[in-house]
This record gives sequence, C-alpha cells and structure tokens, in this order.
Amino acid sequence: MRDMIYPFEIELDVRDYELDAQGIVNNANYQHYFEHARHELLRKISLSFVGLHEAGFDWVVHRVEIDYKKPLRSGERFRVKVAAEQKGVRFIFHQKIERVSDGAVTTTGKISSVFMQNGRPVRPPQLVIDAYKTLYPG
Repeated sequence: MRDMIYPFEIELDVRDYELDAQGIVNNANYQHYFEHARHELLRKISLSFVGLHEAGFDWVVHRVEIDYKKPLRSGERFRVKVAAEQKGVRFIFHQKIERVSDGAVTTTGKISSVFMQNGRPVRPPQLVIDAYKTLYPG
C-alpha cells in the first residue's frame, strides 16, 4: 500500500462525542469515517447505494481490516483517502486516515465488499465498473 494512489479524499473534524474515556477517538468511529468517505466517493462518481438497491443490487461489506497507528483527538482535522480495486466479484477499498496538522497516518483500512442480487453474490454491475474507471484515467 505504500505506492497506492488514492484518487479520492475528504476532510473531517473529530467531534467530542466520538471520544472514549481516554480522550481519543473510539475505535469504532474509524469505521464510520471510512464508510462516510466511501459514500462521498460514490456521490462524486454519480452513484448511490439507494440507486443501486433500487436497480436490484445491494453492495455489502464482506470483511473489514483496520490498523490503528496513532490516535485522533478532539477537534483535530483529518483526511480520509480512498482507493478501490476490483478482484473478481469483490471490490476492495484501501483507505487511509491522515491528521491534517502533521500528515501523520493514524489509521489504515482494507474493506472488502460484494454485490448481492436476490441474496446471492454477483459480479459488480457494469455501471459501477465504468464509474470507477473514471477515477483512474489512463
């Protein structure tokens, strides 16, 4: 993942209610940050989970791997980066969170997802493949 190109990123702020008793972001919130970034990425490429569902495809998370490297604290600004690759029936999202103030990588994630149609895994719809290709010109 060192040479990974992340074609999408968003910036967010840590909110006080996301902290645990130690004064750092609770581990579960990083998964929320990753998911929010993936949803924003879909908007950028003119897709939506609701629209895909209405077309008969449900895009579901299959596996989540998160490595916590450094904590985020109240009020810190951070960016969530997203890259994606298709591997057979799976879409793999490589994600990274960096603290804006110093560029430190705080968290990395690898989220595996699949498309379901009528309760069975299927290849990603062509409209999704085409939309993702716009992120990687050339």
